Amino acid sequence: MRRITRPGRSIDLLRARATAQTPSPYLCSACKLQATSFSTTSIRAARNNGKVPFTEKIRQRIWGTDKPPGLEDPYGDRSVFNKTKKRARVEEAEEGEQLEAAKPTPDLSTYEPASTWDGLEEVGGFEENWDPDHQFRGFLPAEVIKDSDEVTAALHRALVEVFALQQVGMPLKDISAAMPGVDLTHEVQISPTATGATLQFSQEASLEQIIQSLTPAVDDETTVKENPTESEEDVAADRSTIDPLHPSSPEVEVDETAEKKNPTESEEDVAADRSTVDPLSGSTQITYGELVASWDPSWLQISLENPEIKFAVLKRTMQLTGLRIPDAAIMPAKIVKGLLAHLVKPPKPRKLVDALQQKEELMNIPNVSIYAKRVTPIDKHKSVGRWKVIEQQLTERGLPVTGHEGQSHEYGDYR
Repeated sequence: MRRITRPGRSIDLLRARATAQTPSPYLCSACKLQATSFSTTSIRAARNNGKVPFTEKIRQRIWGTDKPPGLEDPYGDRSVFNKTKKRARVEEAEEGEQLEAAKPTPDLSTYEPASTWDGLEEVGGFEENWDPDHQFRGFLPAEVIKDSDEVTAALHRALVEVFALQQVGMPLKDISAAMPGVDLTHEVQISPTATGATLQFSQEASLEQIIQSLTPAVDDETTVKENPTESEEDVAADRSTIDPLHPSSPEVEVDETAEKKNPTESEEDVAADRSTVDPLSGSTQITYGELVASWDPSWLQISLENPEIKFAVLKRTMQLTGLRIPDAAIMPAKIVKGLLAHLVKPPKPRKLVDALQQKEELMNIPNVSIYAKRVTPIDKHKSVGRWKVIEQQLTERGLPVTGHEGQSHEYGDYR
């Protein structure tokens, strides 16, 4: 068989050349073969000859200049920002050392440690920062109303007051500016309309009185002011008990609410205004249940789609009742009835049958019936009117109607 001729530059020659060029005898033959260079020009020599690396060409094209800023090897050394931060930290440390050296050394030769805290400076606390003239007062009352009829009356009051403010054109945000006083909305009827609601006032409560009750109380006119007007001085002099002819005489306390022998009409009015006795306390008081029953039930269908009205009603209701209304119950409430359903929750039923009967979705299903006890076959026969016939036939034939013949139940006959 004819042999294949070897090329002039055989692998053996390359291995010999690699062995001769490599000073380390511990390289394998494959590494020696890969390390064999067929060119006499190295990369370092090329760089020294003026050739620009590829990465440097990219940087020059990006910056558009032959000398782009920054480091030639971005990953080989710290950036300019790191050097600047380090220089700033060193400068701050040097300034701190200079300030510490410039501080005078305190003289502790006369220092005596205190044995008690008398005379020491107090640090912290709320006595200096707390302003006694602006005491914190919570929005919700401390006492929470739990009676369902009273909560319903409070919601009715909030609706009447909100729509009264809307009727006179006052901003609804002022609904809670005044603290709740006497309820004047007991005799006011409110009914839904396409645009909101209408109010029907009685002789005992008018629109002006309700608006006046929602106005915040002003300061006492008898208080001494720095620069009172002439009219304010006249009012203070009329209400003062000091004798203007004898100002040095001791002030005599006069009970204007006491009954006099022959009081004038004006004196009776002043005594009635300043009296703390409720003139209606002796009259017949109606309960909240009777009050709620006297209102037209259509007020529960008033729309709460207007967000401004809804927010004012919720705010006033919370202020009157002390109940917190979560956000999850605010959005689904489209009418007053939905909001009242969250405020007034019925008591939990004592039996399971009562709880099931309160669910309308179950009672509306035609093929579902709810019973308070177990339904027996006799109950099924009675429901269709078959049990009388069965009982008659069993009696005529001498068979037991219930149970077995000759056996009596301990509680008596089933019949």
